[in-house]
Amino acid sequence: MRPFTVILTPEAQGDILRLDTSIQTRLLNRIEWIGKNAELIRHQSLQGDEWHGCFKYRVGDYRIIYQMDRSTSKLIILKVGHRREVYE
Repeated sequence: MRPFTVILTPEAQGDILRLDTSIQTRLLNRIEWIGKNAELIRHQSLQGDEWHGCFKYRVGDYRIIYQMDRSTSKLIILKVGHRREVYE
């Protein structure tokens, strides 16, 4: 089992920087964990045309929206935010 390379988009980086430092740490630790354990996780697909091929991961009231490329073992973090705002 090979770990996935985690890539944060500029939007995701900005999303994380806007959050409180304790939440930033929690989310970044979880993102790193997802990259290491991507093959073991049951990924939840998002619905709707704009979210086709995207998955979500729940961390408390926050969501990590990402795509996976299994052929290159890359995990691309698209957005990070509170559940009421992240899907907009």
